[in-house]
Amino acid sequence: MNGWMVLGCVVLVLVLLLLVPLCAKAQYAKEGFRLNLAFGPVTIPVYPRPKKKPKKSKQKLTQPSTHKEKKSPQKPELSLGSFHTFRRYLPLICEAAGELRRKMVVRHLNIHLVWAGENPASAAIGYGMIHGVIGGIWNLVDGSFRVKDHKFVVDLDYDKKEPQVQLQAVLSLTLGQIVGFGIRYGMKFIAMQREDRKKTENSKEVNHHERTESSHQ
Repeated sequence: MNGWMVLGCVVLVLVLLLLVPLCAKAQYAKEGFRLNLAFGPVTIPVYPRPKKKPKKSKQKLTQPSTHKEKKSPQKPELSLGSFHTFRRYLPLICEAAGELRRKMVVRHLNIHLVWAGENPASAAIGYGMIHGVIGGIWNLVDGSFRVKDHKFVVDLDYDKKEPQVQLQAVLSLTLGQIVGFGIRYGMKFIAMQREDRKKTENSKEVNHHERTESSHQ
């Protein structure tokens, strides 16, 4: 009986963990872009990465080496084959992006735009036009994602010469959704890779067979 209770507690803990949301907190301001991941009470900075403290390295006596320095191999240039590979997997990428968009929840979206211009007249004209642009952006966001809370603010500042924007967004997915998404599309990706390997092997066998026949003639 105790074993079943322990097993039940383990299953309950796993289910609760799968229901915990994983949040991506993005922030853009004059200082730059920041991205953090939050899993429950734990927050992990993604960008910019925290600076690591330099380790104190012991100084060693170095002798002049007689070996010639090897030149580092040059990185291979982007070939046309990579584009064909991307085009091959593009339908799967679009399918995954569409499902991820439907599952993702925008818990908070805050945009604060301070409009400005070189002179008061151009600033006032741009201030009137930007309201229409913001409306179009909101229709696009609202039609693509599930937005729980949003706030768009546009101010006009005659003293500034350039517009400034501040953005805060919190997007979330549950850990169970992420695990299921990764398993499902990971298996599809592996299946496509196996299919490509089989095609490559079959084409090599056909080419080898044709070469052997031509050599015997």
